[in-house]
Amino acid sequence: MKVSKKAYYGLRAVLALAQSDRPLSIHAIAESEHLPEDYLEKILQTLRRAGLVEAKKGTSGGYSLIRPAKDMNVWEILGELDGPMKTFMPPVKGELPCLQVSHCQSNQVWRTLEQEIEKTLTNITLDTILQSSERK
Repeated sequence: MKVSKKAYYGLRAVLALAQSDRPLSIHAIAESEHLPEDYLEKILQTLRRAGLVEAKKGTSGGYSLIRPAKDMNVWEILGELDGPMKTFMPPVKGELPCLQVSHCQSNQVWRTLEQEIEKTLTNITLDTILQSSERK
C-alpha cells in the first residue's frame, strides 16, 4: 500500500483543523504545515465534496471539520483522497484468480492484510492522533 502525497498532506491539513477552535484559511493551514497553497486548496475541495470539511466565506470564514475529531478516522480521510486502498492488485481486473490451491491460499494473505489495514486505520481517529501527540 502506498499513501500519496495528496493523502499525506490532506491528513496533516485535517489535523490542523482538528486542533483549531475556529475555521482556518487555506493560507493559515499552508503556512503552519508548510504545504503548497494551490495543492492544499484542491485537497480541501475534495474533502469538502466528500462531506468531511466545510468552507465558510467571510472575514471569519475558512475551513473546519464537519464532525468532531473523535468521530473522524484516518481510513475515511485517506480513502477519499487516494480512493480504495489495495495492497495487492491482481493481474486481471476483478477477483483474485484462484487457478491452483496455492493461489487461493496466497490470495487470502492479501485479503487479510487489507482487512487489517482498514480495521487499524478505522480505529485511529483524529482525536486519537491529537491525544497521542500531546503525551509526547
